[in-house]
Amino acid sequence: MSTEAAENASALPSVAVVGGGVMGGTLIAAMRVAGWPGASVTVANRGAERREALVAAHGINAAADAVDAVTGAGIVVLAVKPQQMGEVLATIRDAVAPGALVITVAAALPASFYEERLPAGTPVVRAMPNTPSVVGRGATSVSPGAHATEEHLALAERMLRATGLVVRVPEDQIDAVIAVAGSAPAYFYAITEALTEAGVMQGLDRDLATLLAQQTFTGAAQLLAESGDTPQELRRRVSSPGGTTLAALEAMEHAGLQGVISAGANAAVARSKELGAQLAG
Repeated sequence: MSTEAAENASALPSVAVVGGGVMGGTLIAAMRVAGWPGASVTVANRGAERREALVAAHGINAAADAVDAVTGAGIVVLAVKPQQMGEVLATIRDAVAPGALVITVAAALPASFYEERLPAGTPVVRAMPNTPSVVGRGATSVSPGAHATEEHLALAERMLRATGLVVRVPEDQIDAVIAVAGSAPAYFYAITEALTEAGVMQGLDRDLATLLAQQTFTGAAQLLAESGDTPQELRRRVSSPGGTTLAALEAMEHAGLQGVISAGANAAVARSKELGAQLAG
C-alpha cells in the first residue's frame, strides 16, 4: 500500500457490522475493496463458526456481542432482518457513539424508526442492496434520514460501491426501488425457470435449456448496459416483421405480460408498506 493510500485508509472511520449473514459478509467484502483496513472493521454475530469464517476471509475483528462491536465505532452497519431490528436497536442504543453514522440494509423500516430508537441527532442512511451485490453486480439505492448530510451519503456510497451500481433516491421512493431492484432478481429467476420449462416442452434437455436461458439473459443484460440503446430499441432489432420473435412477443402481450409484471411490483410495494407499519407499530 502506498503512503497516500495508507493515509487515506487511516482517515476512514472504524466500522461495526451487526449481523454476519450473507449481506453482512457482502458489505464487509465491499468495505475491504473500498480501502477499509481489516483492523478497522468488526463484525458482531452470534454464531462462532460464521464469525471465524469472516475473520479468516477478510482479516477483520469479530465479537459475539453487538455492544462490544458498536462501542467506539464511527459507522454502524445494521445487517439484520427487519423483525430483529427493534431488539438490536434497544441493545446497542447506549453504545452508539455521538455522531456515528448508522447505515441500515433492512427493508420496510423507515429512517424515523431508527432515529426514534437511537440517540437524538444520529445520522441514518437507508441502503437497499439486492442479492447480485454478492458478486459485485448489485443495484443499491441510498436514502438519507433527517440528520444525514452530503458527507454521510458520500461515505455510504464509497462503502457500497464495490457491490455494483449505487444510486441516490428520496426515502419515499424506497418501496418502488424494492419492487424494481430489491425483489427483481427473484422475478428474473422465475422467468428463467419458465423459459427453461418452455424449452423442455419443446424437446430440449433441461440442463441445456437452463444454460441457454441463463447465457442469453446474461448477454442481453450486458448488451443493454454497454450499447447505450433503450430496451425498446434493442427489442425492435430482434423483432423482424413476420418473424418468430415478434410472434412470441405478441403472444406474451396477449397473455398479459405487462400486467403480470406490474401486479408483482405493486404487491411488493404493498407488502413493504404493510411490513413497515406492522414492525413500527
